[in-house]
Amino acid sequence: MRFSLNLTIYNRLKLVRVITAIGMLFSMLCSLNLWGGQRWIPTCPMFDVLYIQPPYDYVFIIAEVILLIMLLNTNHPRFLMFLILLLNITFVLFDQNRLQPWFYLYNCIFLVLLFYNWRIDNINTYHSFFIILQLCVSAVYVYSGLQKLNPHFVSETFTWFISPLSAFVSPRQMAVLIKTGYVIPYIEIFIGIGLLIKQLRFLAVPFVIITHMLILILMGPFGNNYNSVVWPWNIVMIGLVLLLFSGNTMERYYSFTHLFKIPVFYAVLALFWILPMLNLRNYWETYLSFSLYSGNNHNAKIILTNKAYDKLPFYIRSFVYDESELHILYPKIWCLTELKSPMYPERRIYDRVTNYVKVLTNSDEQDVKLVYIEKVKIFEDHH
Repeated sequence: MRFSLNLTIYNRLKLVRVITAIGMLFSMLCSLNLWGGQRWIPTCPMFDVLYIQPPYDYVFIIAEVILLIMLLNTNHPRFLMFLILLLNITFVLFDQNRLQPWFYLYNCIFLVLLFYNWRIDNINTYHSFFIILQLCVSAVYVYSGLQKLNPHFVSETFTWFISPLSAFVSPRQMAVLIKTGYVIPYIEIFIGIGLLIKQLRFLAVPFVIITHMLILILMGPFGNNYNSVVWPWNIVMIGLVLLLFSGNTMERYYSFTHLFKIPVFYAVLALFWILPMLNLRNYWETYLSFSLYSGNNHNAKIILTNKAYDKLPFYIRSFVYDESELHILYPKIWCLTELKSPMYPERRIYDRVTNYVKVLTNSDEQDVKLVYIEKVKIFEDHH
């Protein structure tokens, strides 16, 4: 079965802008507590002085919704995208947890389209921007696959991911399904590379659709019912791949040399291809390297003494588990439950939450201790 679209590149770019705006709108609404309002979990601003008292921060959310809706139907999108990018940078400055992979990708797409003049009289210009967007999307699959080449993916993440299927298959069949997890990283890498090679797209595009449909089924309300904020992203990724890679996407008179004249091309190379490579050795941000359900992100737990635990508000105590006679608070579970979005997995964020718990319980590091677990380095040298 071939998936093909008969659209001009100019119209594809307009639709990319539209579905990106829709995806951002729905994902932000699914994680509304992350963007504003009262909450227990602390904000993690870039600078300590940045803080807005709720409910005044709802002004930013309302502005974002209005701008995204306006962007859906306009002939002059550049100024709107500039305002959205400015607002989204502000969001991240006030709380780094907002820099989720989907949010990062959507904003990078807007950044690329911001430099496009939306004229159709220059094939080299609009086709170059089209290729730059192709590079953005294909990199997501390549690095998502590479990040899964770790010892925890199959035994932990993939086993949990397909666990809803255990209701329909026998234990022996389930054991076989779990073993298929070993090929998943290579399928994702193939998808990313295959999307860039025209002769392989007839395989890569259907693989994308099947992959995201399975994710929606297994992650959705009838599966693990987990992390609803990424449900819209999976739908949007199908749309982006169809618009950017399905059908005839090559203009007859296009010159690839024009690509090297566009500054944002080099920014995309750095942000989507070079810097994520550094994360394979833990030298770059994990979420900005598309470590998506790899089972290999930085993690942490906070160990509390009885004294500190007794001073915790009852709401936060619901995220504390008693293990080996220790009170253990898991920030990731707390964040996902309250903000409907995962915690940004970097040491400075866990430190911020730990210090907040210390202040909240009037404790020191003897009563509130952070245990930080660094992610496994991919392709680490072994001596």
